Amino acid sequence: MPVSTINTNVGSYVALNNLRSVSLQLQATEKKISTGYVVADALDNGAVFGVAQQVRSQISGNEAANQELGSFIGTVQVAAAAATGISNTLSDIRAIMTHISNPTLDENSRAQYRVQFESLVDQMLNFINSGNYNGTNLMSDTDRSLPVIQDGSGTTLNVETSRFNMYSALNGLVTKAGAAVVAPLVPNKNYAQTLATSDYTNAASYLAAGGTFLSVSNSISTVLNRIGTLNSRATLQQTFNKTVTDSLAVGLGALVDADLAAESANLTAVQTKQQLATQSLSIANQNPSIYLKLFQ
Repeated sequence: MPVSTINTNVGSYVALNNLRSVSLQLQATEKKISTGYVVADALDNGAVFGVAQQVRSQISGNEAANQELGSFIGTVQVAAAAATGISNTLSDIRAIMTHISNPTLDENSRAQYRVQFESLVDQMLNFINSGNYNGTNLMSDTDRSLPVIQDGSGTTLNVETSRFNMYSALNGLVTKAGAAVVAPLVPNKNYAQTLATSDYTNAASYLAAGGTFLSVSNSISTVLNRIGTLNSRATLQQTFNKTVTDSLAVGLGALVDADLAAESANLTAVQTKQQLATQSLSIANQNPSIYLKLFQ
């Protein structure tokens, strides 16, 4: 066993090393409590921190994807509101055309109904042009593939805009100078299909089973169905991303989160150890003074 001397105080070395060790433990415990992490950076545990950073990256990617999906869902829902307005207006148009198809109706009354018909057609075109969200209008967009980010890996949902084009759905009931309306246009009475309301015979023909009105009505219903289906798909994907993100967050917590209750108890224990180590060092430092008594 080493002997303490005036030049070499073995006891103080032992006490000092113990104090240093306890101080490091105290620093580590305080860091866990102040940050809330058992692994706050690469200095704590490089391997675990590297894995945690990858998980954090996945979470950020999914959150960004959900923001993009949220914007797209806004586009779809605005289109749904506009398409519903068009469908409701079409019901009013049917009532007008039913009046016009009455063979006993006088020409003056029929002319008044034509004015209403043209106004309702303008309203439908207004709905189409108003279905714009953040620069995108599903119902009047050109025939293209619209990519929508679905997840943090950059996977895209390609939306074919031609499937939602409301101008195409209205072809036959709404025309411009006899030609089909196929592009975004400012509503104008020149777009109304006057042939449909020119006389009671044509009006009745448009309304008959297998007629143009039924075809247009079916086309609008199809667009509404596609819009609803697209909204459901985007919403389900957004919910899935949120579920995945929550699961990743739980896994991340298991990797790096500190048990604050346990660390609080550990802090008390380490602080006690530090006090004892300090006292031990103080006692060890007093040992050399014992040798002075030998010379008294």
